[in-house]
Amino acid sequence: MKFFLNLILLTLVTTNLYATDISIENSSIRMMPPGVPMTAGYFLISNNTNKDIILTGVRSSSFKSIEMHNTIKDGDVMKMVKQESILISANSKLEFKPMSYHLMLIKPVKPISENEKIDVTFLTKSGDSISSVFIVKGMKGMKGMKGMKGMMMSMNRPDYVFPVGVKGGKNMMPKKLMFGYKFGTMDMDCCKNGTNSISNNDIQGLGYSMAPTDMSMDMHMFSAMYAVNGKFSIMAMLPYIEKEMTMKMLTGMMAGNLHSTSSRGIGDLSIAGLYKLSDKSNFKLALSIPTGEFDEKDHNMSGVLKTLPYPMQLGSGTYDITLGYSFQEVLDDWSYGFQVNALKRIDYNSEGWKLGDRRELSAWVAKPVSNSFSVSFGLDVEHQENISGKSANRSNTTHLTWAEYNHSHLRVSSNIGVNYKFPKSKSRIGIQCGTPIYRDVNGPQMEPDFKCNIGFSSMM
Repeated sequence: MKFFLNLILLTLVTTNLYATDISIENSSIRMMPPGVPMTAGYFLISNNTNKDIILTGVRSSSFKSIEMHNTIKDGDVMKMVKQESILISANSKLEFKPMSYHLMLIKPVKPISENEKIDVTFLTKSGDSISSVFIVKGMKGMKGMKGMKGMMMSMNRPDYVFPVGVKGGKNMMPKKLMFGYKFGTMDMDCCKNGTNSISNNDIQGLGYSMAPTDMSMDMHMFSAMYAVNGKFSIMAMLPYIEKEMTMKMLTGMMAGNLHSTSSRGIGDLSIAGLYKLSDKSNFKLALSIPTGEFDEKDHNMSGVLKTLPYPMQLGSGTYDITLGYSFQEVLDDWSYGFQVNALKRIDYNSEGWKLGDRRELSAWVAKPVSNSFSVSFGLDVEHQENISGKSANRSNTTHLTWAEYNHSHLRVSSNIGVNYKFPKSKSRIGIQCGTPIYRDVNGPQMEPDFKCNIGFSSMM
């Protein structure tokens, strides 16, 4: 009899010591509306022992089953993943909280009420059990619930991603890969000088014998992005470009004649790195590699094969650096953001010229109109500098588009866009179109009258 009494006493002492070394605090269960079949539980567990503890299960007589879950970000979608076991390292703490590890309590035996006490038992791999009392609390009384609800809802909204005309993107879930395709088209007419439109007679009066009448450019942009970790992503973009320009002879025997030239091929490759500064902002560093031709040729009005002027070239012939910063705020019913980019041409190309540096600002506001659609309104500001140097192949000094000092400008454009998020999918499609509302150009040059972008992206 004495042996059994000692055994019982030893068991009680051991259990009490274990309970002291393993503590569960701030334990609460989220109050849910009537009829909802599951809810969540949160707590702080402290392992004050020198050994790791592995939780393998949870049970309560108040629920038919309880599972351990972790919330992870999969692209722009938050997912709850069931955990068969969770490690609490020796002499450490682990908080079960919104948007992280938590309990999923399924099918209450009877309706639960606010401030009700629920007995919960945790099972460990070693065969021990840990008991705790959870308090049912309303949403307002639970720390972090408002933020969790807002984050999950915003990431599933169609306006969570930038409008398709905005360059670059957002960081993704680690080890995820995204492919994208964007088609952009732009039409340009001749011509402006300063803020005013000018005629062919004005251009001829400035000493030019030929002037463009219109130009079109279509670009097919192929992109891939890989998230190295939660902070850093890399992106590659390669365009295929098609250009066409119609020229008009202003003087001589061929005055009034029209002639069209074209160029098409791969443009410059861009390799970019995105660094996540916060949930709302990121920094971009990009290198442009000169894979596009910058000495494209076509037949002139006399049938002679000649190098095309600067606007008709497909690439720059130079290595260029772009620095960028993006910010986006997602509110309850709408969102807004902006992006700035600064492009610096590093050196002259092998023909002795380089395109001008460029600075860009894009700003937008967007509003969801349904679970899948959102609309956006934005402004784009672009400041382009003149071409430096002179092409070794330039022979025509009276051709308007060959003049290196006729390329700098300040342009402000307005645009409208639509985003569509495919339901239960990691794919999106968007369209954004716009037109200039203010232009101040340095010297006579062509100006866009319409631009449009259509893009598709899918994550794997």
